[in-house]
Amino acid sequence: MDRIELASFMDGLRETVSKATPEQCLEPMSGTVTQVRGFQSIARFGDVETLVDEPTVFGGTGTAPNPAEIALAGLGASIQVTMLCYAAHLSIDATDIVVKLAGALDARGFFDMSPDVPVGFYEVTADVTYKGSASEAQVAQLLDYVNRCCPVLAVFRQPMQVKLSMRQVP
Repeated sequence: MDRIELASFMDGLRETVSKATPEQCLEPMSGTVTQVRGFQSIARFGDVETLVDEPTVFGGTGTAPNPAEIALAGLGASIQVTMLCYAAHLSIDATDIVVKLAGALDARGFFDMSPDVPVGFYEVTADVTYKGSASEAQVAQLLDYVNRCCPVLAVFRQPMQVKLSMRQVP
């Protein structure tokens, strides 16, 4: 889809959402992550499968990204999609977007060794590069939209309730 087609597509979606009820605006998502062997698992969402593993230093086979890397990949892809969509909507020339992500997990948090050490990332950096002729003002506008409208960025930034349950099966 080129920028013109994406802009038209986005305008159509915005029009549909503007007339929809809150319930009609929800985009339900669900999937299953199944252990294959050891720390290796397969995540299935719809017809798409993704392998997840741990590095060998943590007991995995190192054949796929680990869960934290998958989370970072989701963040990077969501930033990229949000930027592409808003660039098209606002007629801003920004293409070939690359999002370089970095973060660190402290193993002391995972092993519950200190209440002062977080279990997850302390911070994540996302460095976005792109090609195009966007002005400084347009880049600032695009960054503002990404900061306000990127759904996975919101997942990283905003606390939410996760209902975790566990049950034994035969």
